[in-house]
Amino acid sequence: MTLGYGDRTVVTGLDLEVPEGELTVVVGPNACGKSTLLRALARLLRPSQGDVLLDGRSLRDFGSKELARTLGLLPQTSVAPSGITVADLVMRGRYPHQRIGRQLSREDAVAVARAMAATGVTALAPRLVEELSGGQRQRVWVAMVLAQETGTLLLDEPTTFLDITHQYDLLELLVDLHREGRTLVAVLHDLNQACRYGTHLVAMRDGAVVAQGAPADVVTPEMVREVFDLEAMVVPDPAVGTPMVVPLGRRR
Repeated sequence: MTLGYGDRTVVTGLDLEVPEGELTVVVGPNACGKSTLLRALARLLRPSQGDVLLDGRSLRDFGSKELARTLGLLPQTSVAPSGITVADLVMRGRYPHQRIGRQLSREDAVAVARAMAATGVTALAPRLVEELSGGQRQRVWVAMVLAQETGTLLLDEPTTFLDITHQYDLLELLVDLHREGRTLVAVLHDLNQACRYGTHLVAMRDGAVVAQGAPADVVTPEMVREVFDLEAMVVPDPAVGTPMVVPLGRRR
């Protein structure tokens, strides 16, 4: 598969299978094609060559609402309409499940309440989104995506703007969703968080997949050097035993 913008090719020769029911984390240096890959998986970017299949079907064959009931996306940047409250924004995640002229159902209300509770934004419900801090807004956007109740979730840098406590709260939430049987694909910058929480790791550089598999199999000093130009030791995380990268300095 080849992906790009106009005449600029970003990803080429990509052959990637996202394992069903896994928490896949995509890592790599800036501008290596991670977000471009997620945009293609969400049908926001059409491949110039190749195709994206979901459950054996081309994304092009899905209707808009059908796809939105199947796949949810948290983009890297989101802009809320002016004057919208937190509750109203999260409720928009229920749009794919609603029919024209149909009022919100009890099922919709339950889904929204559950999503807001899971992301810790229930108390923010009456507030305007534009008045919130960056971290609060990020949690509200995550709640909106959760309210869609899709089987597959794509999250582009979901821990952006979050303090360390809320970063780990969100990552633990992703683990819970994975245990429920959902398929998740998340772009993360923190390699140690990726190793601790991901069950499948994809490492990218220069628009290509360099390595993929279980974190314990993928994350080695050689991989870190090849992908990030960084000399590092890889040792067991003392808390959970997953690979932990200890930087020694940039390769010169």
